[in-house]
Amino acid sequence: MKFILVGLNIDKTPVEVLERVAVPTHSLKLYLQRLATHAGGGVILSTCNRTEIYSVSDDPEARIRQLREYIGLIHGSPNIIDVSKFLYTKTGDDVAEHLFGVTAGLKSVALGESQILGQVTRAMRAAGEAGTIDQMLSRLFHAALRTSRKIRKETDLGRSRTSISSLGVQELQNRLGDLTGLRILLLGAGEIGKLTAGALRHYGADDIVVSSRSKDRGQVLAEELNAPQVAYENINQAISESDVLITCTAATNPIIGADEVISMMNSRQDRPLSILDLGMPRDVDPKCGDIDCVGLISLAELQGRSAESIELRQEAAAGARGIIEDGIRRFKERLIAIDSEPVIRTLGARVEKMRREEVEHTLGRLDGLTDDQAVSVEKMTRSLVRRILADPISFLRSEEESAAEAVQRVFALKQTDEDVVD
Repeated sequence: MKFILVGLNIDKTPVEVLERVAVPTHSLKLYLQRLATHAGGGVILSTCNRTEIYSVSDDPEARIRQLREYIGLIHGSPNIIDVSKFLYTKTGDDVAEHLFGVTAGLKSVALGESQILGQVTRAMRAAGEAGTIDQMLSRLFHAALRTSRKIRKETDLGRSRTSISSLGVQELQNRLGDLTGLRILLLGAGEIGKLTAGALRHYGADDIVVSSRSKDRGQVLAEELNAPQVAYENINQAISESDVLITCTAATNPIIGADEVISMMNSRQDRPLSILDLGMPRDVDPKCGDIDCVGLISLAELQGRSAESIELRQEAAAGARGIIEDGIRRFKERLIAIDSEPVIRTLGARVEKMRREEVEHTLGRLDGLTDDQAVSVEKMTRSLVRRILADPISFLRSEEESAAEAVQRVFALKQTDEDVVD
C-alpha cells in the first residue's frame, strides 16, 4: 500500500480556480461519501489555501487518475474551468513530508499559523466518521499532528500567533494607517471570524459591528466583543455606514455583488470603502475592486505579500524541518514495525516449535546425558535459532515493501496457523 496525494493550492492556482474545488465544512460528509464511491475513500483537506485529497492504494497510478477525476467533478467544475493543469500529485514518502509540512503551517500563507492544526484534525475526524480513512492513513495523520504540536512547543513557530486573518488586518492597517475610530463591519462569525475579531482588537479597532448568516453565532461573537449585531438581511445598510467591510463566511458563491456596492457607493459621497475578503470561495465579487473609492484586499493579494518575504519564511522554518524529518523517520519505523511484528512472531513460533521437536527427538535417542549436558543442548540450539533468524528479522524491519510477503512465502507461514503460539 502506498500513500497518495492529489491537490492544488493557492501558491500556483488562481483563486477563481481554487474556489471551484473548495469543499465547505458543512458539506464535507457528503463529499467524502462521493469520494468513497468514486475513488475508494480518503481524507479531504479543504482550507482557504488548498484542497487536497489523501489516500492509499496498491495501484497508485489508478488511484491518482480516480482522484484527479473526482476533483474535477467538484461543483461541476469541468464544465466551467479546467483544473487539471493546476493539480499536483505525490506518492509514498513525499506524501508524508508534504502533510507534515502542511500541518506544521510551513506551507500556509501565514507561516506557522495555528488554525491549520484544527483544520487537519477536523478533516481526519470527518473521514473517520464517514468511514473513508483506513488505519494506515489514520496513523499518518496522527503522526503529522503529533509532530506539529512538537514544533509549536519547541520552535519560534509556536510563539507566533500569525494567521491569515491577522495578515489581512495588518494589510488594512498598512493602507489606512490607523484602525481606531473606523467603523468595521465583520461579516462572518465562524472560526475565521473569531480570529479576525481578535486581530482587529489587537490592532486598535474600537468600532466593530458583527453580522452573520447564523443569528445565534453572530450574537455569541457580538457579546464576546461587546459589539452591536446587525441582522444579515440588513447588511447593505450596514455596509453603507461602514468604513471597512471584512467578509469570512462559508458561502459557496459571492454574497456581495458589484452592482450592490456601486449602489451603496453612490450614496456615500466619495467616502472610501475598504474591503477585506477572507472567504474561500470568495464572498465578494472581484469586480468590486474596480469601483471608484473601493479598495479590495483578496486572499491572492495576501499570498503575494507572503511570497515577498520568502527568505524570512525559510529562516523561520529551518528549526522545524529537523523535527519534521525526525517525525517522518519515527513514523516509518512504527509503520514497518506494525506490518512486520506479526510475521516476526509467527516466524519465531514456527522455528521454536521445530527446535523443540528436534531437541526432544535427539535427547530421546541419547542415553546417559547429565542435566548440565541437556541444558547445554538447550542453550546451543536457542543460540543457533537466534542466529538463523537474525537476517530474516532484519529484512522484515527494513524499508523493503515486499519483505513480509517474501518471508511468509519462504517459510510457508501462511499454510497453517497451528504453529502460532501465544
